[in-house]
Amino acid sequence: MLGLNPGSDGRDPEAGVATILSTVLLGLLVVALAVGVAVGVVSLTRQRAVSAAELAALAAAARALEGDPDACGGAERVARRMGTVLVSCEAGSADYRVEVRVEPAGLGFVGAVHARARAGVVLTG
Repeated sequence: MLGLNPGSDGRDPEAGVATILSTVLLGLLVVALAVGVAVGVVSLTRQRAVSAAELAALAAAARALEGDPDACGGAERVARRMGTVLVSCEAGSADYRVEVRVEPAGLGFVGAVHARARAGVVLTG
């Protein structure tokens, strides 16, 4: 009865195990690398969104201090130049609150990153 006992045909029953194991480990390494890159891209996108929101809020507050009735227009221009979209710009009693949105590059499945900031004028007397 040839072939019923492992190794009876002269081949090592463990032959090829190292190839399969190394392929699985390589696959896991590729997945880990992809996750690491995705986390890095989202982190950088978040920092870009925070910077854009802060600059947009400062632009709105500075324009309001100069007496510009369209202070949020300045915030929108700053947000656009930084590659983000101005979601909202609200004038408070002494400040401006803005929110921006940006999509992570190449990671549409993650969704948009939002950031909010507030800036105002402090008058000292």
